[in-house]
Amino acid sequence: MRLAGRTVIVTGASSGIGREAAREFARRRAHVVLASRNREPLEALAEELTDYPGHRLVVPTDVTDRLAVEALVRRTVEEFDSVDVLVNNAGVGLFAPIAGGSLDNMHHVFNVNFWGPVHCIQATLPYMRRQRRGHIVNVSSIAGKVAAPYLGMYSATKFALRAVSDALRSELAGTGINVSTIYPGLTDTSIQENMMREVDVPGPPAFLRSARASAVARRIAQAVRWNLRDAYVTLEDLAAVAAHPLAP
Repeated sequence: MRLAGRTVIVTGASSGIGREAAREFARRRAHVVLASRNREPLEALAEELTDYPGHRLVVPTDVTDRLAVEALVRRTVEEFDSVDVLVNNAGVGLFAPIAGGSLDNMHHVFNVNFWGPVHCIQATLPYMRRQRRGHIVNVSSIAGKVAAPYLGMYSATKFALRAVSDALRSELAGTGINVSTIYPGLTDTSIQENMMREVDVPGPPAFLRSARASAVARRIAQAVRWNLRDAYVTLEDLAAVAAHPLAP
């Protein structure tokens, strides 16, 4: 799909990968709808994006609230007459043991990372079906391919999102609506610092290279432009997935 003049909703647009994705789509002359819970960083980003030719729309949205998501999509269509691309990026992290971990935290991470994208997909698909075109991008993670200790519940949300992508792609075959899944590995965003932590676990080894959030954003845009089914960001990410069957 060519991106110039298309309407793109980005959830989790206030920081990290979402913010860079909004910038990337704006650079490609798309109209960008900025969604996250907090208005202030969205307004600041919208002001920054005025240098680009597309339009911007700020819609503070909690993706765990189905009615709020439906309002986001309605507002988008009212403003731009279409919704062409949905980037499901909003997410939270959790370090916790499976046994004895907080059920409240587990429910929360599923509500944001899994039910949030489902809400967005169900809200946008009726419009995309009427248009007979659209592209849904689900930002999963290498953790959606490889589970690690104390990241089990976070990984479960990303595995589940991957399953949704694969099933939805088949369900939408022949409709003109495409589905991509992005699998970023270590990324230089604030998610590590902002993760809910029930256990004290060390950070990644210093020798592991983190990808820039802007590199992930480019892969998201490329996935839409070239209709990529699955997209990885670095060779290290691919190597981690390939080596996982050899791990104890």
